Amino acid sequence: MKKYIPFFKAGMMEEMAYKTAIFSWLLITILQLTCIVFLWIAVYANAASPVINGFTFKEMIVYFVVTNIFSFVCLESSTLYDINTEIKDGTIAISFIKPISYRFRFLFRCMGACTCRLIIMGLPSLIISFSLFIGLGYLKIESVPVFIAHVLLFFVAMILAVAMYDTIDYMCGVLCFYTTAAWGLNFSKGVLVGFFSGTLIPLAFFPGKFGKIVEALPFKGLSQNPVFILTLRVDLMTSVKYIISSAIWLVIFSILGKLLFNHASKKVTVQGG
Repeated sequence: MKKYIPFFKAGMMEEMAYKTAIFSWLLITILQLTCIVFLWIAVYANAASPVINGFTFKEMIVYFVVTNIFSFVCLESSTLYDINTEIKDGTIAISFIKPISYRFRFLFRCMGACTCRLIIMGLPSLIISFSLFIGLGYLKIESVPVFIAHVLLFFVAMILAVAMYDTIDYMCGVLCFYTTAAWGLNFSKGVLVGFFSGTLIPLAFFPGKFGKIVEALPFKGLSQNPVFILTLRVDLMTSVKYIISSAIWLVIFSILGKLLFNHASKKVTVQGG
C-alpha cells in the first residue's frame, strides 16, 4: 500500500491548491441552508401534524445541515473526468503499463481530497453545528459514551461512503471508454445519487412501494445512513447493520467496476495519440 500513499498526498495537495473553492462552498451552503430552513418553516407551519414522516421540525433542520456538510466532504470525486481526460489526451496508454492498480490510484487520490476537506471545513462545521444544536435543544445526547460510539461508527460509514461514491464515479468514468459524454454521465450520476441517497430529501418521504424499492437500493449508504448514525436517529445495532450493508455493496460495486474495466479496456480508442 506504500506505493499509493503519494496519490493520497496528491489528492490533499490538489484540494489545498483550490482553497478559495472550499470557502466559496461555505458561502453557498449557508445560503442554501437559509432557503431550506425557511422552506421547512412554511411546510411545518401548514402541516396538520408537528411530525411529518417521522421528522419533527428540529430533526429536519439537523438532518439537512449535517447532510449538506457530509455531502460536501464525501460526495465529491474527480475520477470520472480524470479518466475521460486521459482517454482524450492519450495518457491512458501509459497508465495501463504502470506497475500499480489503475483503480486504487484514483481511490487513494479521492480519499486524500476528502481528508483535506474534512480537516479544513468538515470537522469545524460539524463541531460548530452540533454545539448549536445541543445548545438550542435541537439534538439531545443522553449518554456521552453512546454518542462517542456513534461518532466512531460514523467515521467508518463515512469511509465506506467515500469509497462507494468514488467506485460509482469510476464506473461512470470507465463508460467514457465507449463514449466521451463525460458531462452527461456525471450529470446523470449526480441526479441518481442525490435523489436516491437521501441528500435532496429523506427517503421516508417516498411513498408506498416506490419508497420500499428506494430503501432497498444501496445509495442510502452514501448519505442518509451515515447522517442517521451521527445524529443518533438509529441505535448502535442498526448503525452496525448499516455499515455491514455498505461494505457488502462496496464489494459488489468494486467487482462490477473490475468487470466493466476488463471489458472496456479491450475496446478503448485513444483520441490523443
